Amino acid sequence: MVEIVKYIDGQQFSAVYIVGDLHGCYSLLMQELKKINFDFSNDLLICTGDLIDRGTENLECVRLLEQPWFCTVRGNHEEMCIRGQYDHKIKDIHARNGGEWFYQLSSRKQSEISSRFQQLPLVIEVQLKNKKIGVVHADIDIHDWNVFKVDIMQGDYKISGVTSAYNNALWGRGRIRSYSDAYDVVSNIDEIYLGHTIVKEHIQIDNCHYIDVGSSFTKKLCLIKVQ
Repeated sequence: MVEIVKYIDGQQFSAVYIVGDLHGCYSLLMQELKKINFDFSNDLLICTGDLIDRGTENLECVRLLEQPWFCTVRGNHEEMCIRGQYDHKIKDIHARNGGEWFYQLSSRKQSEISSRFQQLPLVIEVQLKNKKIGVVHADIDIHDWNVFKVDIMQGDYKISGVTSAYNNALWGRGRIRSYSDAYDVVSNIDEIYLGHTIVKEHIQIDNCHYIDVGSSFTKKLCLIKVQ
């Protein structure tokens, strides 16, 4: 069964870091971890999703999922790998947006990777020593973390005029692109870290932190130490 919301006790790690979308930039990640003296035996790194596409080290980034010091939420690029297996429109969009490498793999390898991506949570919640943080790939427009978690468990439902929390978590950009009175601080969580929308540098809107600095284009990553 897929664990839509993954809970982590951050207090069992010496340090906890959040990193923005990797997009196939494995070597860049390793360089950045070396700079901060990341302790692979005792620290934890959580990614905002989109491990793959656009960069050249996609399989290396997929293999990060085997490491005990690494975890990630599912991004829309992982979702396209999953859905592209049976939806030709999604496959086409994916291939045009950096996913062509995936369709050059054997069908067995594609199936293996998409099955692994299906196991990824859409939400990670981490209890730290003095605060609780959340990680979501793209967007959150429900202003209560607990209500958001209940909604996302319903999956990608289709109701006219309503975007599901599931769809918004993978694809949304409302808070950062169309900020208005419709948005507010998300209660029952201290900080939320998101990727998906490229920013020049770490940006905070309410208690939401955007940290995707366009790794594959800029050769930069945003790494935040939260504990």
